[in-house]
Amino acid sequence: MNPITIFLVIGSLYLVMVAYGVVGTRKRRLPLPMRITAAAVQVVLPPVMLLGVMSFEPKLFPLASWAPVIGMLMLAGALLAICTDIVARRVL
Repeated sequence: MNPITIFLVIGSLYLVMVAYGVVGTRKRRLPLPMRITAAAVQVVLPPVMLLGVMSFEPKLFPLASWAPVIGMLMLAGALLAICTDIVARRVL
């Protein structure tokens, strides 16, 4: 597998995990501060872990080129969490 395919698979799974986590916190009827904290952890932790794993093998994944991409993935996760919470509020 090339790095782009790996990133697309990981990125898709990450966005699904964020959406599922936001809906799950809404279904459990957690208070707003807990939902925000849970969403923040779900948005920030996986990309940081991905950067940590990528730092172990710098020849395969140069961090200078992938760090902005992972930062944009984190931004997409944050926007997805906000949009999912808005939709989940109306649906659930």
